[in-house]
Amino acid sequence: MRIQPPPKALYVFLCLLLALGITEPACKNKENPADISQNKIEFYKGLEVEPIFSHSYVQESHSKYVFDPVLQGDIVKHDFIIKNDSKNTLELMNAEGCCGFIVESYTSKIQPGMTGKLSVLMLTDSRGGTEINGTIRAQTNDKDRPEISIDVFLYVKEFAALHPYRIWLEGSFKDEISEKCIVIPNKDYPFNITGIKLRKGVWLDYSYREIEKDGRKAFEITVKNTRKKPGPYQEVLFVQTDNSARPEFKIRIEGRITE
Repeated sequence: MRIQPPPKALYVFLCLLLALGITEPACKNKENPADISQNKIEFYKGLEVEPIFSHSYVQESHSKYVFDPVLQGDIVKHDFIIKNDSKNTLELMNAEGCCGFIVESYTSKIQPGMTGKLSVLMLTDSRGGTEINGTIRAQTNDKDRPEISIDVFLYVKEFAALHPYRIWLEGSFKDEISEKCIVIPNKDYPFNITGIKLRKGVWLDYSYREIEKDGRKAFEITVKNTRKKPGPYQEVLFVQTDNSARPEFKIRIEGRITE
């Protein structure tokens, strides 16, 4: 049986579909279009910051550790090394950080004659110009030292004063929602803003300009919500500078959008 060619009009229509790349049935792709769009977003993670790592040995049930000063934006990691000099297994329990120090991990059981560690992390983005002090604790099964406590001291040098450090965008999507952050460079770390990048870049517009604040050079950063869907979201502004001591710093954003 001879197969008849399609009518000319149908042939032209099929060629058009092929050229547009939409000849596949729509039902073939079972993914949610919103998910596809989300997968195409390339998140900006910021410039890599090498953590400042240190360690010390904990000899007593109550000890003290003074960190070297760091610069706002540094990532501080420290291992407290604990040796078990007893003849029994030393168990560490309920380790708690303090004052911004986060306990990342700790050795739950330390065999006799061996060492374990209590690892802590400190993010200093919002701590510029402050001296951090507090006590890190862990309970033990040793009746002679039921608790190990370490008083910690850390001074964070200020790179820039941020007012506020965290921007809140709250309100109805029907209204204009915008806020400002004033950035004042520390006199020991002068800089110009060379650009801004967003982590996601889908829910905000932003702008910045140089201003004067209390007789000092400063910058005014304005962010504006563009999201229409109600709900919470988070975003990060990565602010680039021409100072090699801190070529990039962060301003965090919290959105709470209603109808």
